[in-house]
Amino acid sequence: MIKKALLASLLIVSISVSAKEVVNPPYNLSNEDKLYGLSLFWKEASYNFAYFDQVPDLDFDSAYREYIPKVLATETTYEYYRELMKFNALLHDGHTNIYLPKGLSSNYVDWPALSLTEANQQAVVTKVKRELQAEIPLGSTIISVEGVKLETHLKANVMPYIASSTEHILWNDGVRNLLGGAPDSKVNFTIKTPLGELKDLTLTRNSRHQKIDKVSLKLPKSNGELFEFKWLDHKIAYIALNGFHDKKILQDFNDVYDEIKQSRGLIIDLRFNGGGNSSIAAEILSHFTNKGLEGSIWKNRKHIAAFKAWGNYSGKYKIYAQDNAWESGAMESLKAKENSHIVPTYVLIGRNTASAAEDFLIYADKLKHFTTLGENTYGSTGQPIFFDLPGGGSFRICTKRDTYPDGREFVGYGITPQVIIDRMPEHLRSEKDIVLYSAIKKLKEKI
Repeated sequence: MIKKALLASLLIVSISVSAKEVVNPPYNLSNEDKLYGLSLFWKEASYNFAYFDQVPDLDFDSAYREYIPKVLATETTYEYYRELMKFNALLHDGHTNIYLPKGLSSNYVDWPALSLTEANQQAVVTKVKRELQAEIPLGSTIISVEGVKLETHLKANVMPYIASSTEHILWNDGVRNLLGGAPDSKVNFTIKTPLGELKDLTLTRNSRHQKIDKVSLKLPKSNGELFEFKWLDHKIAYIALNGFHDKKILQDFNDVYDEIKQSRGLIIDLRFNGGGNSSIAAEILSHFTNKGLEGSIWKNRKHIAAFKAWGNYSGKYKIYAQDNAWESGAMESLKAKENSHIVPTYVLIGRNTASAAEDFLIYADKLKHFTTLGENTYGSTGQPIFFDLPGGGSFRICTKRDTYPDGREFVGYGITPQVIIDRMPEHLRSEKDIVLYSAIKKLKEKI
């Protein structure tokens, strides 16, 4: 069984990590280091990246040449890493990332005292400093920044630095980072309140190192634990599987499985599961199927130097010369438990359902008593390979591509639920868990 290390914080939130702890990276790198770091990323991506076919208009070699003067012109290590992030983002992959040296961003980036959540390609204020609540009501939407419409500003100034396989995650992360900028600088923006009033505002980016009292909308979230179990009406059991990175979830699940077997209907919540070990996902799912299930199939690029040379002269090896030779395999088949529990089941999924949690869904694809409900999943998985960069940062390259057993792609798109409930601003303002409510309603009708 292939294992996938949980990188939820890397998948869902842009953070600064590094294979080496460098508390005080150099203010500016040497030109030799700058060029080496760019070249190392270009070399390893050229050799290992699994998804060049999903960026057919990208001439990666030409882009590399274009970025040589760009990185050499940077005046700080932070600017240098930002250029690397922009170069990396050209690959449009959520498992291929540049990570800043530890602590570097705190000197260069801050936000005003509010938080934003994306819904229907709108930036909704879901948390704000208590003293600003009257001026910026919760549920307001930002319609422009520095006099530029939201979408235009995002595509010009924010999204080019975001590595994402899917459009919905690009928007998700773009909105979250919308108002970031230099510490103590001002940001001007226009909001539309829930009552339709337009307001022009200016705030200071100074919240990062302060303890600020904020008020927030009550949004659906996990209970903070790996596992949650509770009873709902009509003998419906609800279980939340919030991570597959720790085997403790298996013990938590097994402790209540006999109770779960008393249910007439089941809801499995994967909306806050960023991944982990796919064998853990399969072990839990095996309790809810009465037949064997196939997992994803995978392939990665195959390099044999002599074959590549021969491919220039022989059709037999041409695919090697074209860098289009692949090694393939499949995840281990899942075997059903003898005492499995088969009842109508709704599986809640969303934009934060990623990696091994998506493997869970691929295994479950043929289960007729399962219905998926919610939003498209994160749409990125694979096996990254990591490298260190000058100055203390690092990068990773996705080396493996996964598909459904029949070859259907989901990386770059996300797994689409059978019942789609797109997140809307009014859902956030209602402070109701619309997805869970819909699943309960539909499940009651079935049982």
